[in-house]
Amino acid sequence: MRALIRRILLAIIIVVMTAGCVGGGPRLLLDEDPETGETASIGIVLPDTVAGRPYSLGGWVMCFDRPGSVTIDKVDLIRPSGGIVLQAFSSRLQSRTRAMLGNAEQPLTELEFPARSPAVTTPCSTRDHDGLLTELGLQYGKTGDRTARAEGVRVFYTSAGRQRTVDLDLDVQLCAPDDMDTEQCRDMYKELRSESKGDE
Repeated sequence: MRALIRRILLAIIIVVMTAGCVGGGPRLLLDEDPETGETASIGIVLPDTVAGRPYSLGGWVMCFDRPGSVTIDKVDLIRPSGGIVLQAFSSRLQSRTRAMLGNAEQPLTELEFPARSPAVTTPCSTRDHDGLLTELGLQYGKTGDRTARAEGVRVFYTSAGRQRTVDLDLDVQLCAPDDMDTEQCRDMYKELRSESKGDE
């Protein structure tokens, strides 16, 4: 009986130690302050978008809470509507000679992002030593010409053999040409028209 109890206890210890190792991998921080844990809520409204065209966005930095490496497996849209799709995602190291991507009507592969997103290897501690972090790039599109929207993205990544997720509060609206029914699109078009009149 004592031998059986010893075996059970040993098995429990092994399971606990294995779980600790799996859970001990780095955690990916996406556009998050590593000290406060605060993240920004970002809203992007693009005018005159049409079906089939790529709309690439970037400028969000990624790093981890401890040294290591993670692999991004996939990125899903949160609450998509209107036919919005995520055509591609990728990442690249920041550069001192190249600005981060804002937005562009080009595929990510034409904007110096690799076709296959490499492993992320930048700990957040490099920020304190003027180090370079990793930039996330997202390529949106839509299946029709009406206004389309996604309220965020969920990044699935593997760390120490375990799949985890991190969300980015990124509200993207791809406005149909002259959409005056959707509030954010209407406000943007009014602003664009007032700016164009001021330039005359």
